[in-house]
Amino acid sequence: MNMTSLRPLKVFFLVASILGFLLINLPFLYYFSFEKLIYNAAMGNPVALVFIAEAFLLMFLFAFLIAKLRWKRPGWVLFIVFSILGSMAFAVPFILYLHLRKEGVE
Repeated sequence: MNMTSLRPLKVFFLVASILGFLLINLPFLYYFSFEKLIYNAAMGNPVALVFIAEAFLLMFLFAFLIAKLRWKRPGWVLFIVFSILGSMAFAVPFILYLHLRKEGVE
């Protein structure tokens, strides 16, 4: 795959990261801020905790892969920060977008 064929993916990754940030984080922040009973019930639900554990496991797996691929900028630390502040639906496509941008894909 040459660099020119990656241009549509660069835009796709940027749009996917924006949608991942908005569609996951905004509802979470709403319930965290304004619907404490629903938020607390969700955090006490064992099924929700399994999904949270899975997200953390995948976060560390992707961070390990980024380190093994030797992506220095963006690196694995920034990926973990994006995953915790955003979500995996935001962090994965955004890191791929940043990597393609760094490689100079136009």
